[in-house]
Amino acid sequence: MLRNLLFALAACAAVTAAAQSGQQPYFNVVTLETSATADVPTDTLTVTLFTEEQGPDPAQLATRVNARIDEALAKAKAQPKVEAHSGNYQTSPIYDRASQITGWRIRAEIVLESRDFKAVGTLSGALQPAMKLASMVFSLSRAAREAAESALLAEALGRFQEKARAVAKSLGFPGYQLGQIVVRSEGPTRPPIAYRTMAATAEAAMPAPVPTEGGKNAVTVFVSGTVVLGPAK
Repeated sequence: MLRNLLFALAACAAVTAAAQSGQQPYFNVVTLETSATADVPTDTLTVTLFTEEQGPDPAQLATRVNARIDEALAKAKAQPKVEAHSGNYQTSPIYDRASQITGWRIRAEIVLESRDFKAVGTLSGALQPAMKLASMVFSLSRAAREAAESALLAEALGRFQEKARAVAKSLGFPGYQLGQIVVRSEGPTRPPIAYRTMAATAEAAMPAPVPTEGGKNAVTVFVSGTVVLGPAK
């Protein structure tokens, strides 16, 4: 029995040694990262409008706020180039110095979104002063971002290969082999562009459209990974 145990241990040791001898040494491995960036014109505008009421009776406040929201959404949905939906809805108490509730405040929002900046700007102006302008956000649609990323990916991969060749040449190696490659993308989120709401004058015959001049968003594609210096493959 002892002989059988020794034989089994010897066999396990032989298998382990064979597995270890088959592993490639972790030599001449370099980690690299490159990137490609483009400023892409924004193609989507999101406008948030709100209405607010405060007073002692929350039920009456809700009735007035809800009626205003319903009317605004009905007007917005009549514009086929603009998508409209409800936004945040908040009811909060108003306290005095003695921490006693003296009234209530209700704030409700609607959100307008469109790739037609002029259409959403005109609609936003038409909904005022019943609705007040809270914020405007210019952004990239998914289609625009993916198109930009596809173009930048080829550029970033090309830069990665150029850097790998330069490193191999500088260190005296004839070439390199690709190891693990990681690709990721990112773009900064721009803060909302807020506007103070101007009180409408009685002389105003037509509501002025909201100015809607979009900018650009930076899209960046990163390529990182490892290369093994040595004969090219």
